[in-house]
Amino acid sequence: MQLATKVVRLDLNYSSEQSHYYRKTTCYLAPFRDESAEHFARRMLAYLSLFELSPEIARQDGRGKSPDLFVEDQYSQLQLWCAVDALDEKLVQRASHQAKHVLLMLDELDYRKTKGAYRQHFPNLSCTVLAHELLLAFCDMLKGHMHLDVWREGELLLITDGQHSLELQFPPELLH
Repeated sequence: MQLATKVVRLDLNYSSEQSHYYRKTTCYLAPFRDESAEHFARRMLAYLSLFELSPEIARQDGRGKSPDLFVEDQYSQLQLWCAVDALDEKLVQRASHQAKHVLLMLDELDYRKTKGAYRQHFPNLSCTVLAHELLLAFCDMLKGHMHLDVWREGELLLITDGQHSLELQFPPELLH
């Protein structure tokens, strides 16, 4: 399924009682050319999950040899490399060497293809599996102008647009 919009305006209310982080912001996210709604939904869920780590998280077209999302420190060293597609072992190795932490946010099909094989070879790699039902539910929330409230409670991310709600589990090692 393709998106009918070229840019999504996201009015975001983000709260984390645990870390006392509260932010209200507006950001603009654009689907890549020929990007499916499911892929865009995975990128947005990754963005929302990583928002607390770095509200100004860098976004780019991860197709190829670059991450979908990344966080750099003040010395331009990669702290986090995030991809929402399965990567071949050579690219995982590259990411593992370049970044302090590598996160793959995969749908169930991509996860089954890789079978989590890389995790044992790369200790700085985390993998989050996004259930197909969760992706479809988030796709129902996609609009040209979105209002989302996001709450983080430990390892759980609660997302609502006022009509739909969903919960997303997140690797705890990224929260420290």
